[in-house]
Amino acid sequence: MTRENKDHWEDNAVEWYWPLWAASASLPRFLVRDTESSHGRYATGTKTIMVKDLVKFHGHACDGLFRGASALAVGLSALFPHGIIDRTDLRVLSRNSPCLGDVATYLTGGRVRFNTQDVQNQPGIWFVVQKISTGNTIRVEEKPGVYPQALSDEEGLLVSAQSATPEQLDRLQAAQWEWVRKVLLKTPRETLYTVTSVPQFSWADVSYDHQGPRTDVLFKDVPRIE
Repeated sequence: MTRENKDHWEDNAVEWYWPLWAASASLPRFLVRDTESSHGRYATGTKTIMVKDLVKFHGHACDGLFRGASALAVGLSALFPHGIIDRTDLRVLSRNSPCLGDVATYLTGGRVRFNTQDVQNQPGIWFVVQKISTGNTIRVEEKPGVYPQALSDEEGLLVSAQSATPEQLDRLQAAQWEWVRKVLLKTPRETLYTVTSVPQFSWADVSYDHQGPRTDVLFKDVPRIE
């Protein structure tokens, strides 16, 4: 994403959960705009979200987190060509995956309780993101064959069995990270993920009994007193 305010502090230091290869990789950065308070206007400044921030929110680094971040980097660049993502104006769909759902929430601001995030039981790495104010909607998805079928099969077997040996987990994790480092991080993201416009997309209200209004964006357009 295009960046501004380049002199601000960013946390990309190596940690036990953030290895050197990740800290030194060319990972996407997301420039976002939010409101300034619980009942405030649009903030005048922006914030940069890094993949390490997603790890802190999600709980761990994993191939799904990296794939989801890469996909949304491509998709949000198409939806916000000027480079600043408006997290007050988005709703998002994804697969019901821990990784993809968390990436969607953090980067778009979408949340089930505000009727701005939902999931569908459709396999793959994909997101549908809509600008609420304009209805402009895109779908971004990973191309077929990008992720090794053998890894997908192994993941599915372990989840179906709901059991795994230490050797199986170690072997799977090593293979996942090898793919991330040798394929995902070495290939231009635009060649791995496709973006299409969805002009007739209609958001279906989330079936959730505890929905409420998102009050921190109600007054975002109120002008400032000069």
